[in-house]
Amino acid sequence: MEKESVYILALKCADRQLSSMEFLNLYKEFFNEKFSSLIQEEEDTAPAAATINDANKETSLKDTPGSNTAVSADATHLDEALDIVCSDFIKILNLEKPLILADYIVEVLFVNYNSDMMKCFLPKLNSVTNSLLLVHFFSKSCSFFAKLSDTLIVDQVRKDLGSVLIPNILSLDMNALNKEVIIIISKLLQAILKLSPAPILITSVSCKNGSVTLLNQLSQINKLLFKKISQTFEAKLHFKDTKPFLNKDSTNEFVGSPSLTSPQYIPSPFSSTKPPGSVNSAAKYKDMKLLRYYKNIWLNNKIISWEIANPDFLSKYSAISSSIFQDFNSVQNVDQLLTDLIETSFTCFAQFVSNKQYHQANSNLTLLERKWVIFITKHLPLLILENSSRNPRVVTNALDNIDEKVIKAIRIYFTEKDDIKSTNEDLFDDYPSTSLDIRHDFIKGLVMLNLQPASVINNYLREDQMIDTSILPTNDDLIVRNLQGIQEVVHNTNSFIISSLDTLELESITESNMHDSSNGLFQVLHNFEYVAPTKQREIVKAILTIFNDSIKELNHNRITKICALLFFNFSHSLTTILSFSSPTALMEALMRFVDSSKNDRNGSVNDESSEYETVNISLSFSWAILLLINLAQTYGISVVDVALISPDLITKDSFIINFISNLPNVSDKYYLEESKINDTDMLTKSHNTVQSWLCDLFVNGSITDQLIQNIEARQLANLIPFIVKQVLLSVEIGALTDISSLIGGFEYFLQPLLLIGLIKTFYWLEQFLSCVKNDTISEDILQDIFSLLNTLFNPITLNEDSKAFHTAVLRLNAIPLLKVLRRFRSQSQSNYGIYSSDAQGDPTLEPLIAKLVSVLNISPVYDVDPRIINSENDYSRKQLGYGKFLILNENPINKIMTNQINSFWSLHSSTYYNLDYLSELVELVTPKSFLFDVLKTLEYKLTTYGVPGSKNKRGSLESEHVFDYFFYFLVLYDVKTAEEATQLIDYMENDEKKRNEGVNIKSEDLKERKEVVEVKQEAQLKNEVAQDDDFDMLFGENDTSTQAYEEDEENGINDNNDKTNDISLVKAEEGPTKTHNIAILKRDSFAVLLHEMKLLKDLALERGEITKREHEKFIIYPHKYLRMLKTCVF
Repeated sequence: MEKESVYILALKCADRQLSSMEFLNLYKEFFNEKFSSLIQEEEDTAPAAATINDANKETSLKDTPGSNTAVSADATHLDEALDIVCSDFIKILNLEKPLILADYIVEVLFVNYNSDMMKCFLPKLNSVTNSLLLVHFFSKSCSFFAKLSDTLIVDQVRKDLGSVLIPNILSLDMNALNKEVIIIISKLLQAILKLSPAPILITSVSCKNGSVTLLNQLSQINKLLFKKISQTFEAKLHFKDTKPFLNKDSTNEFVGSPSLTSPQYIPSPFSSTKPPGSVNSAAKYKDMKLLRYYKNIWLNNKIISWEIANPDFLSKYSAISSSIFQDFNSVQNVDQLLTDLIETSFTCFAQFVSNKQYHQANSNLTLLERKWVIFITKHLPLLILENSSRNPRVVTNALDNIDEKVIKAIRIYFTEKDDIKSTNEDLFDDYPSTSLDIRHDFIKGLVMLNLQPASVINNYLREDQMIDTSILPTNDDLIVRNLQGIQEVVHNTNSFIISSLDTLELESITESNMHDSSNGLFQVLHNFEYVAPTKQREIVKAILTIFNDSIKELNHNRITKICALLFFNFSHSLTTILSFSSPTALMEALMRFVDSSKNDRNGSVNDESSEYETVNISLSFSWAILLLINLAQTYGISVVDVALISPDLITKDSFIINFISNLPNVSDKYYLEESKINDTDMLTKSHNTVQSWLCDLFVNGSITDQLIQNIEARQLANLIPFIVKQVLLSVEIGALTDISSLIGGFEYFLQPLLLIGLIKTFYWLEQFLSCVKNDTISEDILQDIFSLLNTLFNPITLNEDSKAFHTAVLRLNAIPLLKVLRRFRSQSQSNYGIYSSDAQGDPTLEPLIAKLVSVLNISPVYDVDPRIINSENDYSRKQLGYGKFLILNENPINKIMTNQINSFWSLHSSTYYNLDYLSELVELVTPKSFLFDVLKTLEYKLTTYGVPGSKNKRGSLESEHVFDYFFYFLVLYDVKTAEEATQLIDYMENDEKKRNEGVNIKSEDLKERKEVVEVKQEAQLKNEVAQDDDFDMLFGENDTSTQAYEEDEENGINDNNDKTNDISLVKAEEGPTKTHNIAILKRDSFAVLLHEMKLLKDLALERGEITKREHEKFIIYPHKYLRMLKTCVF
């Protein structure tokens, strides 16, 4: 027994996986035996306590006054015994052992609470070096105090708060603790202090210093928790001769006020006792005015980059002001922060729809609007649910304070959008009607989560359409209808999805009568907009988990069905799923599946089950490719970038990357293996393969099983487009005149195993038809071509397994195909062709157009003019556009750029155009032209005219605000995550290192780089038309104010169509290392552009090709970008 210790006992219990309660019982027994003589002494002085452990629960153990007798060889005094036990506990915490050891210690210390043991144990924590067990110990302690209900222990803890617990915890060496420990200690303190009914007076100077250090560290780690713990400290801790933690002054109140995020006049928050010309006051007031603009840019970028489901979203949002304006000290509680976020969101959305209506008539961008709707109606209610105090005033305060101009803008936009007369484009009837808008959907989401009563929707939106609140769902139940038509509540989401997938008939999901399907998952996805946010998140998590498991288990049937359901984006389900998860994670799983798939057709297909499995394998491979193309094409997620980010995907020899990168291109020669084009045997085999397929398709009239078994799906993906190309070109030149046998061959391409060949075919058809339209060919040949295409577009019969895929593959490139096919129509000359809507086409042409329109109407499509798929009406108010971004006579590039530059210059609004529009603009004019045109023009305007609306127009402070805001836009345009920011900082700060790694800059390249965009020569500004300042601040310059800023220009924008940098300072070698990836990932970014220009300027200065003054004039831009990159919150 002498050699036994608590340390050995704990290790043995951990080895046997005993619970903490079982350990406590063994500990009590061990303690009684180990220190029996000491217990006997205690019993002599306290006979009421039967054992030392019972005494521990009733009162704190104390040394017996006057007891000087040696009681045992193990310990002579109780404090010595406790010291031995506590030393063993510290020894345990320093071990790299199971986490259950920390559970044992928590059980002894707190469930068996003893004041003397706490006094002995807590100071020893400074000697613990194992942060993992320490974090777990504090976490368990925090959980214990949060759930503590035993009144005896609560009373003991309250007595010890000011003398034992708080002082000892705050006396820990905070500087030596890592971030995780700092966070959990803060949470523990918050849980303990909640037990105190009154403030606690702390006199220790070391405790005061510890609290300051803790808060300082926490402010850098977790700003949201910092604010919570600061408020708790201020309310519950009083340090002698110390000021409160949170200084309450008028500036803080104004910083958190709605006026910052609503477009109303902002009275100066600074005391009138300050000098009126105070530079600091003016700067802070300007900061506050600009804060709304920064939040707008930040929110838009977070929504664009799918970052709204980030668990740190709210804390990052709260840190915007302090990160941008260093002297800005704003402390809000979580409820105030949420109120501000609600207000800001609606204000930003109002500006978004206003810009879209009045500034962006030449665009058809709709995806970002849908993302905004999902954020406000689904993610905002979740943020309120999980972070607020459940005080209903959090929402109602925000609704009360939303500016009338914001409400008006939103109401008008949705009224015009939903008005049937407006969509019919009747030029003589603009009578508005009331309609529901995003505010109604937001409140409905809150009602579902029991955050607001149903009556609030009519109380706050009574001026709009009234709603029968009795039918509003007041819970988040997921309800589906079974085969008998009875509604059922889904309790287990995971098993519900699996069973629904296994019973889903894929061939019927695109049929119009399937809206009443009894399949539960199909019902849910068809009504996904109306599912509660909490259930949406559950469904997303379950679908992605099942999908990843299916890939691991090679369950091809489930892979096919999930890909198909996601592809069609019913009720914006795919867009919503991507908002809750990482799009790159889904892309990565799909790419890994496609690139790792092998040919599984080598077995015999005589067996029915084997043939069924072969079809499943082929379809899963084909559907995965369709979904990848959809994600890349619709949502702009690059497969190359995903591969660069992923640790286990490759870019070299990746089938899917090569396939997607060359979708419209069909080679004039076919190679079974393109990596072996010089291999004679492979060339012979490729030639024989093509001959065999042509013979079977168009001569024999059937394809042999052996022919299908001897070719892989990825080879078919290129072979079938090659055959279609050769056939159609032969028909075009008149080499083939009898198309009856060709039609029969084309019909085989619709078999499930060959469907993959249609993908590239439909992309290539766009350029083929464009060439046919521009060439002069006979009407008979044109009819033959359309007849062949109808075989692919409108087959008479279609295999059940091919139906959904055929619809999906037609949707991929339907808009460009519609554009070129409609050009073949002949316009009748009645009414002299002015108002005629009698558009006539060939009988073989119209079915092609009708088919494309029908497949597009199955589910939502983005960034498309709705008139393309909703109407054939030619009485249109504006030109029908098939692209996202149209360059029209009334919207030339020069005017578009001028409007946006004026917006940056005047600081009247966040941006004249929305960020999706600006992204298209930057891509169109190239980042280089955009950056230097804006910089040079702003530089000229600020030097010549100063800042519009500023009292000190030529002041450096106002000019600095203009450049700060522009560079904030640049940084957030480039960077999506904090990890990317860190990598870019490292990339930009290591100039010499990169130069030494082989960067060779030639003098002629430098000369080319040295060319800059000429500054616009501007005439004197016209007098500004007086505008409502509030209107300008929210919605930017309207047409008259834009004209007031527009000047005659001698030179237009440097639109040189050069979309690639002249010099690549970071070369992407085959199989680039991950350290070089950031420069490749951000190859089109302003960061890389500025960095490369800086290196060139440095080199030019060294060679004496430019002066130091010229060098300094440019170098401020990369330096400003880098400073902004370091201070931004991502």
